[in-house]
Amino acid sequence: MRTLPLLAALLAGGIACAAAGAADVARTPQAPTHDVFNQVQRNAWYLPTADHAAKLYVTEVGQGAPVVFLHGGPGRDFHYIIDALRPQLRRHAFVLYDQRGSVLSPVPVEMEGKLTMRQMVGDLEALRVALGRDRMVLFAHSYGTLLAMAYYRAHPTHVERLVLTATLPPVMDEASLEPHEKALEKRETAMMSREDDIARVLAEADLPSDKSQDTPRQARMRLRIRYNAPLDLVHLDRWHQLTSGGAYYNRNVGASIAASMPTWDIRPALESHPVPITVIQGDRDYVDPSARSWSALAEAGKVRLHVIHDAGHCAWIDQPLAFAEALREGLDGR
Repeated sequence: MRTLPLLAALLAGGIACAAAGAADVARTPQAPTHDVFNQVQRNAWYLPTADHAAKLYVTEVGQGAPVVFLHGGPGRDFHYIIDALRPQLRRHAFVLYDQRGSVLSPVPVEMEGKLTMRQMVGDLEALRVALGRDRMVLFAHSYGTLLAMAYYRAHPTHVERLVLTATLPPVMDEASLEPHEKALEKRETAMMSREDDIARVLAEADLPSDKSQDTPRQARMRLRIRYNAPLDLVHLDRWHQLTSGGAYYNRNVGASIAASMPTWDIRPALESHPVPITVIQGDRDYVDPSARSWSALAEAGKVRLHVIHDAGHCAWIDQPLAFAEALREGLDGR
């Protein structure tokens, strides 16, 4: 099966976003002061999958109404979102889990190439049952938005609301593939071709002029500045807030799930089982700038759309205060 172009683009660089830096969090109202990462460790548990092929690493941070977070990738881990959640932690408890085959929920190597979206949906349903929830609030980023939409289509009565950021389109059919692919390639090229900005940030990082003289650490810094940050961020000088590749990503898992991806259409589920949906999108997100593919649903009143100006695929890094407010409204239903 052909890998869908939008998902292939997400997989290409093995890129994920870390969250806002300490200074940005400090400026955000109601930012908790406790060590969230200690909560991650204390609250961790394993959920066996229904087919007993894996165990999902699950944990929880915050307090209040529960929200299940679906991380990007596929094949990534959830940690990159934690600091972006800090402003919400006095109002919501976020259930964080690594999807099957990801860093903390590994499967045997021989199974990595056989993972499918259907399994991911089944694992999310198993998590709902384990949490004892009739309906779940789902907050999803990047590829996680596709999982959220797939779960909603399969189990619409078990969804309370969706909050989607850096989201893929609500509809993808065979006729859409080629136009999306061409448009996506142009946007990727534009983001990656900001040579003056890239050169400035490389210079500010005080890296050797001859990259062959880089230490291993400097080589990693150069990679993040030159190839990771330009695709995900408008503000390249915040490159240090990104995580990418390596220990954070299982490429085999990502490729397998991408190959299993069907076309999709969220509209029938919205008609038969409407739920509140909030879309939070950067106006320069290379996947879908300003969430234009959602505009018809927004105009019909079926989706609430927040466009974050001067922001890319990781809008909470580019514009932490605007993102925090939009996420608060989406989760609280305001």
